[in-house]
Amino acid sequence: MLEFCSNFLNRLSFIGTDWTLSLLHAGSYLNIDDILASNERTSCRVRVLLPSLAPLLLSDVKDKMHGEGTNDGYKASDDVPAGKRIELPVWLAIAIGSGRRQILSIDLPPIYRDAFTEVFEADPCVVDLKRKGSMYYMLLCNLLMSGHVRVPQIVATGTKVFQSRLKMIMDASLNASRQDTLSSTAK
Repeated sequence: MLEFCSNFLNRLSFIGTDWTLSLLHAGSYLNIDDILASNERTSCRVRVLLPSLAPLLLSDVKDKMHGEGTNDGYKASDDVPAGKRIELPVWLAIAIGSGRRQILSIDLPPIYRDAFTEVFEADPCVVDLKRKGSMYYMLLCNLLMSGHVRVPQIVATGTKVFQSRLKMIMDASLNASRQDTLSSTAK
């Protein structure tokens, strides 16, 4: 019985798991690609007043002395006013912005906006994803949980981008000379 339990626990261990195909493990706590993708910053707009959170959320707040005459050190400049634009990591923006209260309205990262969508619709292979959005697919997996209105359109575009780029790579690997392969893999 003890041997059965140890074998069972060894199979469940993350050390014994093959983590090479990271898209299969999107959302996993230990997946470094998921951590890097969800740490990218996106702009958000605050919908409600957030009291005493300005020193944590705003980078432009300077360290000032607390107002005189107050016992608890509270000052109005520590509040994040409604309508203020802030930049947060995607994981934090989704945690605060989704759900019932929706304290934030999440803007899409630049690679998922209309300008890039139009380019992707024309020819997905033109955009250098390594420079413009190195975690394009992993960030797309994270944005699925955001509840943004444009998520279905983004998923359709992401699917088309993946299929077109995969087709280009397969064509280049099967039919091209060495020079053509080097020029296409540089993208």
